[in-house]
Amino acid sequence: MISLLMVDVVSIIGIVVLVAAVVGAIFVAMGINKKVNNSAEKIDWKSYNAKGQLKKHTPLLWPKELEFYYMFRSILPKEFMIVPKLGIDEIVKPNGSKVLFNTVKEEHVDLCIVKVANMEPVAVLDTYYPSITDSTMQELPLPVKKALESVDIPVIKYEILDTPYDKDEILKKFLNAIDPVTLAQLKKKK
Repeated sequence: MISLLMVDVVSIIGIVVLVAAVVGAIFVAMGINKKVNNSAEKIDWKSYNAKGQLKKHTPLLWPKELEFYYMFRSILPKEFMIVPKLGIDEIVKPNGSKVLFNTVKEEHVDLCIVKVANMEPVAVLDTYYPSITDSTMQELPLPVKKALESVDIPVIKYEILDTPYDKDEILKKFLNAIDPVTLAQLKKKK
C-alpha cells in the first residue's frame, strides 16, 4: 500500500513539474516576444541613420527575363499590364484560416498580369531558363500554386529562350489560360 502511494506521489510530482515547465516556457516566450516587439517601437526613426544598412536589389529582372518581359508586353492586349516580382500578399488575402496565407505571404511571382481597369490579377507567369542555376529562376513552390489556384488565378509556365519567341503561340497560351469571362470581355471590346 505504501509503495502504491509512493508511485502516486511520484506521478503527481512529475505532472506538476511538467506543467510548471510548460508554464515557465510560455512566460519566457512571451517575454522574448515583448522585447523583440518593443525594441522596434523605441527607435527614433526621425534621427535613425539608415545609410549602409541596406543595399539595392539589382537587377529586379535579370537580362533574359527582361527580354521576355519586353516581348510579352509588346503582344499583350492594352487592357492588361505586367507587374514584375509581385508579392503573393498583394495578390491574395486570408479568408478565415491564415495557414496557407502565412506560408506564402513572403513569396513573389515572376510576372503578374493585371487588368488595367481595376488592377485585378488575372494570371501569373512563371518563367524558367533551363540552362541556368540562378536562384531567382526557381519554380513556384507548391503552396504558392495552391494559393493562386484557390482564387482562380492561373499559373502559366514560359521557358525563357535564347532564340526568337513565337509570339502568336505565347499570346494564345495566355489567352487560353485566363478566365473565360475576362476573355469574352476582351473580345467584346475588339
